[in-house]
Amino acid sequence: MLKYQVHIEEERHGDYCLPGFPDRHNFHRLLRILRKHDDGLTSKQLIYDFDYRPSDLEDATKALVTNNLATTTPVNEEDYKIQLNTEGIEVADNLLKRRDKITEAAYHTLSENEQRELDRLVNKPIEDYANRDVNYNDLGNICR
Repeated sequence: MLKYQVHIEEERHGDYCLPGFPDRHNFHRLLRILRKHDDGLTSKQLIYDFDYRPSDLEDATKALVTNNLATTTPVNEEDYKIQLNTEGIEVADNLLKRRDKITEAAYHTLSENEQRELDRLVNKPIEDYANRDVNYNDLGNICR
């Protein structure tokens, strides 16, 4: 509801919706991932390291390339590299700004005292967990 309220005035086309590609969450995810990797990533990296389903990756790649937001370069017969171009970087940055706008809208509905209390509550379990003596090797063995 809050997300809708924040964006109700925004255009429902352009950067956020690409014509012919209704699953915008799919290509938004790819934009966010690629924005953190200036040199681009290979399709295999996206599938194995970022748990992208091959069919979703194919759709997202097609959406970005068709709308001139990214370029692809063949690596071999089965793999390709995808990299954002200047326009794609701008769109990805705008998506991140949009996310920050939602957070700010939620945070600023609270009074200063409520904001401090929220910060304290959020940080308390993080600090508690950071102070625990956790043997990560044993945890890894449990999960295997």
